[in-house]
Amino acid sequence: MAENIQNIEQENDATYDHVIKYTGLFGGIQGISMLASVVRNKIVAEFLGPDGAAVINIFNNVAKLINQATNFGISFSAVKHVAELFDKGDKAEITAYATTVRTWSLFTGLLGMLLCMALARQISFWSFANYDYSFHFVLLSLMIAMMAVHGGEIAILKGMKQLKKVALVSVFSAISTLIISAPIYFFMGMEGIVIAVVLAFASTLVIHLYYTAKVVPWRISLFSASEYVKGIPMLKLGIGYIIAGIFGQGAEYIIRILIRHFGCLADVGLYNSGYVLAVTYANIVFIAFEADYFPRLSAAQHDVVRQNNTVNQQIEVGLLLMAPILIFFVLAMPFIVPLLYSSKFVDAVPMAICASSFMFFKALTLPAAYLALAKGDSKMYMFTELIYDVFIAIAIPLAYKYWGLQGSGWALSAGGLLDLLLIHIIYRYKYGYLFDFGKSKLYVIQFVLFIATIYLSLYVDGWTRHLGWTALAVSLFVSYRVLRRETNILSSIKRKLWRK
Repeated sequence: MAENIQNIEQENDATYDHVIKYTGLFGGIQGISMLASVVRNKIVAEFLGPDGAAVINIFNNVAKLINQATNFGISFSAVKHVAELFDKGDKAEITAYATTVRTWSLFTGLLGMLLCMALARQISFWSFANYDYSFHFVLLSLMIAMMAVHGGEIAILKGMKQLKKVALVSVFSAISTLIISAPIYFFMGMEGIVIAVVLAFASTLVIHLYYTAKVVPWRISLFSASEYVKGIPMLKLGIGYIIAGIFGQGAEYIIRILIRHFGCLADVGLYNSGYVLAVTYANIVFIAFEADYFPRLSAAQHDVVRQNNTVNQQIEVGLLLMAPILIFFVLAMPFIVPLLYSSKFVDAVPMAICASSFMFFKALTLPAAYLALAKGDSKMYMFTELIYDVFIAIAIPLAYKYWGLQGSGWALSAGGLLDLLLIHIIYRYKYGYLFDFGKSKLYVIQFVLFIATIYLSLYVDGWTRHLGWTALAVSLFVSYRVLRRETNILSSIKRKLWRK
């Protein structure tokens, strides 16, 4: 008993090092993926312009929406059970359950593909107010089928804690997407968008199958009733995830359609570019720790003290890494946009700066938001996601209508603040989660530095505007001091460099 308690204490003591280690691993890998994405976006900006960027974004949004509506949350819910089987060490059970996951994934993929084909004309009208893109959405249905299969494969890898393979797949997929899409956009322009999107995802799926088949041989039983019965508990866990996913992707789709309605197609491209700059690129930190964090939280969720320590440590590390990144992005945004896109996209700069607050709030929210999923409470997860999604689906288009793109950025940040308050208040009473207010001074310092940088960048002219770089230096210093004090990672890196 004493030994078990000691092991738990050692595990908690090591959490900061563990979080930094895996965030560093996946952060570095995602950095390579992001670099490939940056080059791809540059190509889109030069060859297709804001209109082309808008069309690509709408295609991807529709594919994700239909996938979310038909995949039963398998890509997320299967991770939990695979992880439990992996911890038991029973390879036969893992192989059998992987067959169930893959059977359901293929079935849901075919379901999504047929649904997209059936609604192709209507989706074209909803998206572009004409039927010109009907055949494009028929072709897009192939991608939806592949997305479902891909979701099952990544669930298996994550559940078996093959985190390095997950990271490698991400890198190779990003590179293959760039290699395939670039020449298509160059030679075919707007007409090649759907072909590039589908072929790029096909390459991603092939790469993923190559790695997962090495871990668990690829088998399915598409016409076996017993496989579908075995997967029902997995579907029950995923119901909340699928509904929440529909809300999320549905909200994103509605936002873009209403922006096109109130403005023009080019503004959809500008909005999405600003969103990518403020949210997607900064999201590298959260992508980096998600693959490792969720299994750890699932293991700790039966012990309230351990659960709270896990969440609060993740929040602290996430914010310490995120704050300097966000401040740098705000300062560099006027230079980044022409470099990463083109001069046609400069109107996205104020929107991206205003929207960057969303990611600061997300750093304080996301680790706690995983509690509902770790506990299998799909209804609670669905409830909180619904409130947030309804808010942004209304607030962002209205803000755009009255205050333009910059207003839409502030509305997105307001949605992030709402989500923060909602999660922390509800989960306190629902799961006994207690936010660590002992760290609030640290968070306030980083927030003040961040908001000051936004104010200087948007509303101040002259040399005083450059004081934002001082804020960045202070933010980096604060993060470095805390990480150096609470982890051994920095010392470990120095030792390795010294040996070399």
